[in-house]
Amino acid sequence: MTKNLSKIRITSSYARFLPDFQSTQEKLNRKLIGMVIVIVLAISITLVIIFIKPIDVVPPEKEEPFKDWNRSGPFAINEMEYKIGDNIFLAVEGLMRHDIGNIVFVLPNSTTKYITIPFDGTEKSGFNQYFRPALSKNRGICSMNDIVGEWTVVFQGTNYKSIKFIIRNETASSETGIFKKVC
Repeated sequence: MTKNLSKIRITSSYARFLPDFQSTQEKLNRKLIGMVIVIVLAISITLVIIFIKPIDVVPPEKEEPFKDWNRSGPFAINEMEYKIGDNIFLAVEGLMRHDIGNIVFVLPNSTTKYITIPFDGTEKSGFNQYFRPALSKNRGICSMNDIVGEWTVVFQGTNYKSIKFIIRNETASSETGIFKKVC
């Protein structure tokens, strides 16, 4: 019986260390699991780098905003031909600091200026404007014959080529006005 008591005492004396042993074992297990996860991730990343080809990331090409317009340098009008009563849209984009001058819209008679639009690249690199050719007693544009035909857009003060466009002897469907002689 004394032998059994001594065994109990020895066992009970080891029992005090048992919780420390279990917590140490749990810490080791956690560390081991963490190390296994890190190793698995490292191997996975290495395999991905080795076996997967790099992906070429190419940004989409910037589409030129006025690519289908009638152009000369930074100047563009939206059409090659217009009907009577259509708006003529002018877009200017990318003026350089040395681009300073006037945009002159010349009537088909090649002598009369319809409208002059100044531009200065030192102030701004672009702008938009539109107008609708019409009869005008003050401008000496008396009949439709003065408007119909091939117009020229000249860029004074620059080396840009002129732009040509045509106004046909047809009335735009949106135009309801009657074009009678004004002079």
